[in-house]
Amino acid sequence: MTNRRTISLSIFAAALLALCLPVVATAQWDRYPGNGRNGRYDERYLRDSVHRLDRLAKDFEREIDRSLDRSRRDGTRSEDRINAQAHQFRDAVGDLKSRFGNGRDLNRSRNQANRVLTEARQMDRFGFGRFGNGRAGSIWSEIRRELNVIANAYGSYGYGNRRDDDWRRRNPSNNDDWWRRIPLPN
Repeated sequence: MTNRRTISLSIFAAALLALCLPVVATAQWDRYPGNGRNGRYDERYLRDSVHRLDRLAKDFEREIDRSLDRSRRDGTRSEDRINAQAHQFRDAVGDLKSRFGNGRDLNRSRNQANRVLTEARQMDRFGFGRFGNGRAGSIWSEIRRELNVIANAYGSYGYGNRRDDDWRRRNPSNNDDWWRRIPLPN
């Protein structure tokens, strides 16, 4: 009798766990930054990301200037162009930070976010992995992570490419429906 009760209780507990596990997993998923809830980003995480990007942009501009002053490019037009682009990027990030505010309305700062992403693409063209000290490349890597968070929040993938929700529909060769993967008997 006790053995049956223990087995029944174990089966009930396992069934309850199996039913509740997806709910718990979804709740945990929403806690991680960058995961949208009902298509919206966590405003606090996005605000922190904008602030981190502002700090990183300042560090990056300073490090690029130092790195270029110790390189063969010192005193060249190339140095001037790179410094000017780094300054434009920093200004764009500063404008985004001031316009972003508390982050409750992303449309309010959408133009500034697009400008930041455009300036970042311009910065990518210079290829910062080639500089003598690896600090500039390291900072740029951190900046890229923040840019991806911001791009995803504003509806872009990989900072700058507009999100295309109809991509699968227009490209049937890339359509990977679940039912096509079912192995059928010969």
